[in-house]
Amino acid sequence: MLPASIATSVAPETISKVTRLFNGSARDVLNELLQNARRAGASTVSISTKGGAGDRLLTIVDDGSGIDDPATIVTLGRSGWSDETREREDPAGMGVFSLAGRDVMIRSWSRAEHQGWCAHIPASAWESSRPIAITSDPIIRGTSITIRMPEDWTRTLEADVAHVARFFPLTVTFQGTDLPREEWLAGAVHVEEWQGSRIGIFRSNPAPVSIYDPRLNFHGVTIPCSLHRVSEVGARVMWTARVDIIDTPSLQLVLPARKEAVQNAALDAMLVAVRAAMYRAIAQQASHRLAYADWSDARDLGVQLPEAEAYLRAWLPRCADAHAAYVSDVRVEDPSMVVMTDFEAIVEQPFAIAIEGRSTFGGPLVDQETQFSGYSWYDTLARVEQIDFMIERDGRKFTVSDVHEAPPSEESGFVDAITLIATIAHAGASVEVSCEADIAFAADQFMCSSAEDTIIFVRNGMTRTTADVADLLERAVFEPNSDSDADSHETQRERFERDALDRVIGLLEGSEAALEAQIRRLLRSHSWIIPADRTVAINATRDTVEVQIADRQSEAA
Repeated sequence: MLPASIATSVAPETISKVTRLFNGSARDVLNELLQNARRAGASTVSISTKGGAGDRLLTIVDDGSGIDDPATIVTLGRSGWSDETREREDPAGMGVFSLAGRDVMIRSWSRAEHQGWCAHIPASAWESSRPIAITSDPIIRGTSITIRMPEDWTRTLEADVAHVARFFPLTVTFQGTDLPREEWLAGAVHVEEWQGSRIGIFRSNPAPVSIYDPRLNFHGVTIPCSLHRVSEVGARVMWTARVDIIDTPSLQLVLPARKEAVQNAALDAMLVAVRAAMYRAIAQQASHRLAYADWSDARDLGVQLPEAEAYLRAWLPRCADAHAAYVSDVRVEDPSMVVMTDFEAIVEQPFAIAIEGRSTFGGPLVDQETQFSGYSWYDTLARVEQIDFMIERDGRKFTVSDVHEAPPSEESGFVDAITLIATIAHAGASVEVSCEADIAFAADQFMCSSAEDTIIFVRNGMTRTTADVADLLERAVFEPNSDSDADSHETQRERFERDALDRVIGLLEGSEAALEAQIRRLLRSHSWIIPADRTVAINATRDTVEVQIADRQSEAA
């Protein structure tokens, strides 16, 4: 027959599992006992050890109000705290159970009974209902807890004690010495009160941020939490937050270990409050470089910020090898600056030398910054939206770019003219600007990045050196293979440089010059085998090699 009613209860078998409520680390135990001392009104907590290896005792003593009823320490879920404390801090009556499975001696003062008491709880007693004797004790205030330490505690105890004391609001001593304490919000540039807690905003250089970094502080217990953070664009500034939970009952921690916040409406409200506080902190600065999305977020939260400071980085052509690329630190504030949208290195490199020394665009070129899209000053800037190279050869004209291949019949070599054509968009209209260019590259249909497969067009009458063109080819095309079985980056680069130089020498100076360069390079790498007082003459064909060795001094004479 089904019962007419049911009631909540704790099953007896739960007692047999209390040793699994906490992970049993010294840090967890110390955190729980220090919080109990604070709630009991203590002004100081003393931690000490004594004994030798295998029989080392850890003692935690506080000067708080003590424990009135010894039964509360072994009654799961019964805290014994006042109604006010239960309302403000949500104690779960599990703190002492962090000691479960350990041999523990508890001595405490009972204000209700005006006497001290003592209880010895053997390790085996935590998982049973066996009676635990209570005896009188001469203690006259506070609580003293002595724990027989496991061996693994001894290795990290000093660090664990320092950790739990670091942000704890009361004085903590270890072996008679006061431990250093820090203010949780020390270094904050802006602090706001929020529903009994304090929100601190920090401004620093960007650094890796982990989801495991503590962001909440509950009276010394620091807890990871994903709080809002903002990086200023290109300014090497990051804004982060911390929250000091002082008296905010609606913010709850997951029991029993209190290592994360409960996902509830109060936490959601706090996350919004952190965002707003961060933007108010930024509003106090003379200027900012927030992305437009963050600026809009601030506006939606009622924080009016000026637009991001109106400057961009001077444009530099990208290299095909990302390891060789870098961004400019030159700030450009000229309102006539022209935004360079992203193109492939095979276009940007010859583009850069074509416009060198020219005022082709009526203003300095700058890197695009898409995170600023939406700001009025950024959206009104002119933009380079397309780059083409018009090639003229023997009456034929064709265009190459990072999206247009050369006609299949066209090969590398000299051409009659190369014209750079850039399409500029501004104020809803598009215009083309052009200038003469010396060099243009075209990838094959597979966008191959080898020195041999890139098509090279060179204008007749160009005065740039062979080395200039080879260096340009490397910057425009070389991209190392990152496969695990590939040669090292440097080896791949050296091979490309050699192949590029041979290719360009053959193109600009002829096949014999290229052959001479190859032979010189081969012989130079083995010149160490020739004695210092000898000369070697080599007469070689594909079929034979003749070598003549002579005395260097007599030859000089």
